[in-house]
Amino acid sequence: MSNPAAQAISALWRELQKTPADAALWLQLAQHYASADLLPQQAYAARQLRRLRPDLAAQLPNTTTLVPVDATPQGDAASEALLLHPSSNAANLWAHQLQSWLDEGQGDWLSWLYLARLRDAETLNGQAESPINQARQLEPIAGESLHWLGFWRLQGGDHQGATVVLAQLVDLRPMRHGSMLYLGEALLRAGNRPAAELAFTRASSSSNTAFLRLLAQRVYQHNYWQEAIAVLQRARELAPAEIPTLEALARLHWEVYNLSESETLCNRILELDPANGDVRYLLNALPGRRGDARAHLAAVEAHYAELNDPGSRLASSIAMASLYVDDRSPEQITDLHRQLCAPIEAAVIPTTSFPNERDPERPLRIGLVSGDFHRQHPVNLFMLPLLERLDPQQFPVTVFHTGSMHDEYTVRARNASAHWIEAGQLDDQALQQRIADQQIDVLIDLAGHTSSHRLGVFALRAAPVQASFLGYPHSTGLARIDWLIGDAVVSPAEHAHLFSEGIAQLPGSVFCWCPVDDYPLPPPRPADAPLVFGSFNNIMKLSPRTIALWASVLRDLPGALLLLKAPSLAEASVIERFQGLFAEQGISSDRLRFEGPEGLELMMQRYGAIDIALDPTPYNGGTTTLQALWMGVPVITLAGGNFVSRMGASFLTALGKPEWLAASDEHYRVIARELAEQLSTLRQGRTELRQQMAASGLSDPERYTAGFQNGLRRMWQSHCNSDRCRLLLA
Repeated sequence: MSNPAAQAISALWRELQKTPADAALWLQLAQHYASADLLPQQAYAARQLRRLRPDLAAQLPNTTTLVPVDATPQGDAASEALLLHPSSNAANLWAHQLQSWLDEGQGDWLSWLYLARLRDAETLNGQAESPINQARQLEPIAGESLHWLGFWRLQGGDHQGATVVLAQLVDLRPMRHGSMLYLGEALLRAGNRPAAELAFTRASSSSNTAFLRLLAQRVYQHNYWQEAIAVLQRARELAPAEIPTLEALARLHWEVYNLSESETLCNRILELDPANGDVRYLLNALPGRRGDARAHLAAVEAHYAELNDPGSRLASSIAMASLYVDDRSPEQITDLHRQLCAPIEAAVIPTTSFPNERDPERPLRIGLVSGDFHRQHPVNLFMLPLLERLDPQQFPVTVFHTGSMHDEYTVRARNASAHWIEAGQLDDQALQQRIADQQIDVLIDLAGHTSSHRLGVFALRAAPVQASFLGYPHSTGLARIDWLIGDAVVSPAEHAHLFSEGIAQLPGSVFCWCPVDDYPLPPPRPADAPLVFGSFNNIMKLSPRTIALWASVLRDLPGALLLLKAPSLAEASVIERFQGLFAEQGISSDRLRFEGPEGLELMMQRYGAIDIALDPTPYNGGTTTLQALWMGVPVITLAGGNFVSRMGASFLTALGKPEWLAASDEHYRVIARELAEQLSTLRQGRTELRQQMAASGLSDPERYTAGFQNGLRRMWQSHCNSDRCRLLLA
């Protein structure tokens, strides 16, 4: 007996081939899919209706009242997870259900498309009756089937398979701009930048402003920021008063430190839309970009309080900002982190039981959650050398890649991993399930409260042992993260009360400097050149206490200069602000030098322009301190009271240079004067400092890897023994 719903759906797809923009047809399609309990298909049709006629959305069926077919994915999130990763029992069951449905609804394009992806191994095998060929015959718009198949392959981690199908659409006219965008991304992941750039150029010929915003976002994520601005400018020319385009342009200018332009755009948006709430986020962040951490924190805290949403990601913005201010104690900052994270954990029910065998000596499946394996990101600089050295037999690694940027370093990280799972499209529940399905033993967060974090997954608990490492120099405040991986200096036993996690100390420093590129030493500075102190740190680290401390160093040494280099210092208004702050401390502007951003190679060579690096407080330099030392520049640091203010102490202790480590502000000044007296020796000693660093534990990746592996083993053994140990000493 024929199925009336299946016949009606097939008829609607035939009509949509003639008029794909007919909203009434999409409404009928959504209604028929809902009546047939095909919720993923209903969600797709509803999406198209909302895109074409949002005013008709009220007529859509309420799918929450429907009873779905057993094991059929319920709506967008569950179905998307299966379409991205179709090799599962649930995907096989859904494929069988689709095949049964298609026996009666042979004209249902969308169900054929879903089946093609679920049976991807059979796709494009040349058989006329294969699901993808059936879909291509029925598609409402030319190229739609290959577009979606390429998209799912790309987002599922198969960039080569995506390239195969998307490349078939290059010559299709009218051009499929979205397909060209995803082709460009697939080619980038393959390392073919010239071809990727050509695909992006094709995509940029679109006149759809919403698509141009998406294109700008994606190419910016691949470090094409100038091209992204040009794309958004074109979108603005097409629709000068379109708020989403102005917002995207303001945000992008903020990201690349064009702060005045960003502020001007924000004010323009408020002229057009005085009640706009999204601009508030950017305006709150501008003080931080200009170096005023206290004002930034106050603005974000006020916004968070007004929203009255404990689950807002503003909680992480507050946590991050609190690390920069110098008017709160370590205990206050720790309490703040715990208060911010408590609602995140209270909102979800964690998994409490895992099938992982509690064998303390067996090989361990390690999971890394990160979106930051790309060139200049600190996580990549420190984690990639470690990842490439971990024993793949004893510690096979699965990377759950939550980002979207891919470059040659992403390729290296993927090659060094036993498994690589593209997880950026998965929500917290889906990612938690994906991790649990892999039976990860030790899951490591590499983001903390930084912008790309997935702390919600750790609140749900996705592995029997969870740890925080590298990406965030403080306790996360999340009680369901079992361990913070630190060292005896940044996380000493006497600071245990400052950590929500247990402390797992590595021998030596928690960071290991093993540069992924070669940086030649600059030539010695001329003997008659003035003494130059310097800092290449993010200017939000230049707290009032730091300014006062550095000004006192300059007052002690009247002939010395100070070079500050940071992205924000490309802005004249930011330079003027810091000139004013130093003037208040009695330091004239002629003793200050300011430089904006440069590429990494050029920036590393600029260390040749300074004699002594000054570390800020309370947020010490991390990557910048190690870069300075590697380029032969001594660094003076002040040991503080928590992780973020003790990183410099960790580095200098591991390097064997405790004489550069200050215990007080006055001691900091003494060290500066002592080093100034050794200026000639310092200038001739760059090679010697690099050799000392290379021979120290601070730059011994083999020893560091062994210590890290031992730490993983000890954390796992603690779990196997069900002990309540909260401290694993180095």
